[in-house]
Amino acid sequence: MAEAETTNELPVGFSSTYPVGVITCAVVIVSLILSKLFFSKPKLNLPPTPKGIPLFGTMLKTRGPKTHRILIEYAKEFGPLYALRTGLKYFIVVTSPEIAWEGLIKNAQVFSSRPKLLSRLNFTGWRSVNSALYGDYWRGIRKNLVIQVTSGSKVASFAPFREEELAILLERIDHEAENNDNVITFLPHCRFTVFSILLHVCFSKRFNPEDIEELDAVLKQLLIILAPQVIDFIPFLQLFSKKHRNECQMLLDRMRKMFTPLIDEHRVLRNDGKPALDYVDSLIVLQKEMNLKETDILGLIGEVLTGGTDTTANTLEWTMANLMKHPEIQQRLYEEIQEVTGGKMVQEGQLVKMKYLQAVVKEGLRKHPPLPFGITHGVTQQTKFKGHDIPEDAMVLFHIQAMQNDPTIWKDPNVFNPERFLNNDSNYDMTGSHGPKSLEFIPFGAGRRICPGMNLALTHAHLILARLVQRYEFTKTVGQLFVVDHDDSGPGMNFRVRRSAGVGTI
Repeated sequence: MAEAETTNELPVGFSSTYPVGVITCAVVIVSLILSKLFFSKPKLNLPPTPKGIPLFGTMLKTRGPKTHRILIEYAKEFGPLYALRTGLKYFIVVTSPEIAWEGLIKNAQVFSSRPKLLSRLNFTGWRSVNSALYGDYWRGIRKNLVIQVTSGSKVASFAPFREEELAILLERIDHEAENNDNVITFLPHCRFTVFSILLHVCFSKRFNPEDIEELDAVLKQLLIILAPQVIDFIPFLQLFSKKHRNECQMLLDRMRKMFTPLIDEHRVLRNDGKPALDYVDSLIVLQKEMNLKETDILGLIGEVLTGGTDTTANTLEWTMANLMKHPEIQQRLYEEIQEVTGGKMVQEGQLVKMKYLQAVVKEGLRKHPPLPFGITHGVTQQTKFKGHDIPEDAMVLFHIQAMQNDPTIWKDPNVFNPERFLNNDSNYDMTGSHGPKSLEFIPFGAGRRICPGMNLALTHAHLILARLVQRYEFTKTVGQLFVVDHDDSGPGMNFRVRRSAGVGTI
């Protein structure tokens, strides 16, 4: 489960909330002084570094939706370990599984922190599971998340929530198909379903559709607010960040208005001695143990809701687009599902027997990782790494998409081929814990900061995909052409659906 503020994050670009004139004037006035100070620091033996513009570095070159492509091209010129100067900060980019292993596993103590992004201080600080600095606070909140939300036993306990929401998902798709010539827009249905399940996980209750839409709108705004800002790379512009601070405060006020009554309901139950049933209950207990602030609880709830929604929904959409492009793969998956279930509705306990289903989801995650760079790492101290100096305030990108689509590692990486995962190779168990080769496939990251929500996300992806493929045949709409590449406009794809014959009930 990736953090709320990093869905589709392109951390080497930025989202600016500052007027261009203000930025330009500030740069003209201060750049000479700061550049002199910056470049008068002791010379470091950095990894190879592309040339950039004074002060901005490569910031302007690496903005936009194709940042991941640009970084792969840089790797061809500068090698699998290089540096990018972005404003007054450095990004260290890793595109090799062997070098990633050295950082994430062998030197985990150094590479397991997060960068101290100033923009986060305008919201709740570095206080979420995925943004917290490496240390005791992070260990405490991460342990609570794993025990109360993502452990195997807790994921299993949420099965009734999933059943309820999946029934609604099928009704929603049926309704749209019946009223739109059997054509559906896929992503909104998946987002709504996953988001609703996560609301159950947090609050143990079902919300009406209007409330779900309102909550979702607030949390979409959260993703925008917490995108990397120019002050994260040119810190002196913090002086001009009043607009961003105000936007963060307004968003916090909206979150308080929506979540505080729900949290207070849980406090009453906790005071009555009722056992902790959901994530909010556990945070109320943890608040006393770790002295959590109100904003910490709001941020941790928002992290689960946003971090677990778009990543899973986008994975489902890309995977389904590939199944639509390759009807023979879709048919083989359907046949496996029918064989395992005997023609009855898929049950969670049967998913473990569906090896081809698991391979299909893995191939979707390989070809289209939800976060191409994972979540940006920070270092706990200036360090020597592979013969180079890594500054203490550097931001480290382990380029997951580059490693998972490297033609020197993967045969025909642009081809959607689930069979590459049918050999039960432990190197591809997605944990990155079996040596350098296992980091060829790490869609959830690796090491101490591996995504703690992996089990929950995979359960959602496997179950939703199995139910949909069992119930419907997905095909292209008339005149539709999909390349299904990394740069396609994935969100909002339309699919034609037809109810499959012979699907029984539970």
